[in-house]
Amino acid sequence: MRVTVDADLFLFDLDGTIYLGDTPIPGAVDTLKKLESAGKKVCFLTNNSSKDPAEYVEKLTSMGYPAKIEQIITSATASIHFLKTSRPGKSVYPVGTPTFVKAVRDAGIAIDSENADIVLLAFDTGVTYDKFWTANVMLGKGSEFVATHPDRICPSDRGDMPDVGSLAALLECSSGKKVSVYCGKPYASMAEIVKHLYDVPADRIAMVGDRLYTDILFGVNNGFKSVAVFTGEITPESLMSSDIVPTFAFGSVCELTEE
Repeated sequence: MRVTVDADLFLFDLDGTIYLGDTPIPGAVDTLKKLESAGKKVCFLTNNSSKDPAEYVEKLTSMGYPAKIEQIITSATASIHFLKTSRPGKSVYPVGTPTFVKAVRDAGIAIDSENADIVLLAFDTGVTYDKFWTANVMLGKGSEFVATHPDRICPSDRGDMPDVGSLAALLECSSGKKVSVYCGKPYASMAEIVKHLYDVPADRIAMVGDRLYTDILFGVNNGFKSVAVFTGEITPESLMSSDIVPTFAFGSVCELTEE
């Protein structure tokens, strides 16, 4: 068995790369195991900020890959890291799932539902009009606008879901306030956590994903190798017309190894 991409650490997106919804992409789990058997490190980077890392561990394990909690990095993780290091002491109004709000609170970040310093927008699958209204009022009063990630859609086996980038566009339109910081891929906050957790040179890291403007651009922006896969948003046609150029392009993650 040969690994087709010369790297020591493989960073994988999840939605559209390893699975679609609750359905694993054929051969993906076996490929992860083969990479590890070849001595490669495997980590998962997801911009989905609606779930706790433990939920991803459970999901991957149920699909046959025994993931560990330290292998999961989410845009929520990156956002909390950003707030604690770059906005210490600032209060936030988090628009997100109960899991996300709990993670923010557990990190010791003050939550204010009336006059927060920062409106923090995450992937909220239980979003309500009232949440948007409250956030819009705060933004109008001068709160900073921070979002976990810029993805416009989240792929699923049912069909594409509106994601944070689309929800942010709504609030930008209604409030007139632009997002000042996105914390997930392709931005530096996510890369800082990778560097903190793994002592691997940038040119020995490969980012594997199905989205050009997050996954592949994340690799390009941070000096990693990048591997585009055609199991999610990227198609051969969209790749040909894009000025974001991956190091490799494969039909699926299965092409990372060959017999």
